[in-house]
Amino acid sequence: MRIFVIRHGQTNYNVKHLFQGHIDIPLNNVGIKQAKETALKFQNVKIDLILVSPLKRALQTAEYIQDITQSPIFIEDRLIERCFGNMEGHENREDWNIQMMLDYEKNYKKENIEPIQDFFQRVYMCLDDITKKYKDKTIVLVTHGAVSQPIECYFKGMPCNKDFEHFEPLTLKNCEVREYYIRTKSEKER
Repeated sequence: MRIFVIRHGQTNYNVKHLFQGHIDIPLNNVGIKQAKETALKFQNVKIDLILVSPLKRALQTAEYIQDITQSPIFIEDRLIERCFGNMEGHENREDWNIQMMLDYEKNYKKENIEPIQDFFQRVYMCLDDITKKYKDKTIVLVTHGAVSQPIECYFKGMPCNKDFEHFEPLTLKNCEVREYYIRTKSEKER
């Protein structure tokens, strides 16, 4: 099984460093260009299906990939961005910021944010289902920056320290592609 994970293209909120979360922001002109360029990377790759977050910025990115691959798109609600609660539409604050939000051990529940442990569990359950259901397929997941962190941990393991300094480097950049390969039982026996 091959899984390509892609973060959506750039939005105006990305440029302004605002928390997007569930706010449904479209791609900006740079994001559209990024999505078109990323889609071209799949010209010679047989993709069986594309699973995508329900948010507009991810859907727009997925549609450019679909144009190139002719692969069907299915919305997977569990690939939606982490809910940043009252912080959505705002920048980091001194009293509440991304460093606090990415502290796995403290699992903050302030400002109506989706607690990080709940968030990781949601993404892990989604990946469990995907890897069982599509085990012989090549699929693309189009999702979000925060979602790329638990995806990386799912496939490569949790960092030794579960804090901002160790989670933040796992975040995909806009339209960055990361590939994971899961060997089937028959492949392991060879």
